[in-house]
Amino acid sequence: MSAHKNPGHKAWRRAGLMFGAVAAMTACSSLLDVANPNDVTESALDNPAAAANVTNGVLAATARMLTGITTPYAVATDELDWIGSRDAWLELETGGISNHFNEFSDQAFPFAAEARYVGDDAVKRLRAFDLAGTLTDRTNLARAFLYTAIVYASIADMYDDYAFSSKTTAAKPIGRAAMGTLYDKAIAYLDSAYTIANAGTTAAFTGIRYPILAYRARVKHAKAVWTSITPKLAVGASRTLALVNDAGANADATAAIALGAVDQSYTIANSVGSAAGISIWFEVTGRNEQRKGTVYQTLLDPVTGALDIRVQALLAAFTAFGTQAGSFTITSTRELRLILAEAALATGNTAEVQNQINLVRARDAGRTAWGGVTPAPLAMLQHERQAQLWLMRRRLVDMYRFNLKDTKWVANPNFESAFNVNGLLFPIPQIERLGNPCVNNPTATGC
Repeated sequence: MSAHKNPGHKAWRRAGLMFGAVAAMTACSSLLDVANPNDVTESALDNPAAAANVTNGVLAATARMLTGITTPYAVATDELDWIGSRDAWLELETGGISNHFNEFSDQAFPFAAEARYVGDDAVKRLRAFDLAGTLTDRTNLARAFLYTAIVYASIADMYDDYAFSSKTTAAKPIGRAAMGTLYDKAIAYLDSAYTIANAGTTAAFTGIRYPILAYRARVKHAKAVWTSITPKLAVGASRTLALVNDAGANADATAAIALGAVDQSYTIANSVGSAAGISIWFEVTGRNEQRKGTVYQTLLDPVTGALDIRVQALLAAFTAFGTQAGSFTITSTRELRLILAEAALATGNTAEVQNQINLVRARDAGRTAWGGVTPAPLAMLQHERQAQLWLMRRRLVDMYRFNLKDTKWVANPNFESAFNVNGLLFPIPQIERLGNPCVNNPTATGC
């Protein structure tokens, strides 16, 4: 419901604004009767000729979602520091992520709800074209599967609950215990995407195999991580370490590494310009409400004792994007090798832990190889995940599973805080609660 109470029409209209999909200007009967030439009706999307535009609309919605959710997520961790004037950011900075009235996590949620609706709707339409034999380029369907999988997994990464509303039809929340099914849905979409990509022989097909396989490995690993931090713990309780050794994640990581370049990344460009509270580049390098986390600016390489070269490069690359827009890293070969390193550590294979981590470290000139002993393998894995995955929306769950706390987190007398509730994730915010009566009253008629 939360995509402005009508995720269908408005979501597709905004996708059309970005890509000009199947648009036509209509006549005006008066000066005030103006038709938007970029507006797209849903009926126009039933034309198979619109397939590429429909898919690009999902990409646009996915980028907007990432733009919306990354800033509050990063501020709630040690990745970004709040230095501005808005108290709602201070609330997130100090770990108070469970307040559903928080204005910034609230304004981010419609982008997630919109992207989920647009993605599922696009998959449904393109599947129908495919079954009818009217989809001339099946990579459009594969890409729609991939982008929508990113949406599903990102929602599960961030939120402790979700409601599958549809336009003006409300739905009750599924609950934290069922949020893992969003990862399952993402994996199913990626399975379908890879089947399509693997069946083709042109560059368009082969070119999307790495993103699909790499992200599927990341999602399978994320599902296992989510399981390890669910349910959230009682106030003050610590988490028992559960390293991930998922056979599916390991197989996909290995296969994707074999497909890709030595140091490959899968990224999505963000094209949302300056928007207070939304665009992470505008917030950090333009408006200066946040800054790159002090923890990261001063992070030392545990092997050399000097500032970590990889982290400094990431911080510099972020600044280089400027104040308007940039690119989000969805996953990378570096992350895949860290998945394999963690799996090796879980089985006690420290030689393979050393091998995988040093393959990652070798990608940056000047980073000294790790000897495998000092620091200890677990500490080294933790450091490399911190150093390699900045702003990839993995930090909060890593902090929970490794029992790490941001020095800025504090207990909050009004609601739960990440400071003393391990496994706490973002709630369904007020904007959805206002538009969807089933959130607050799931047993009401029609829910």
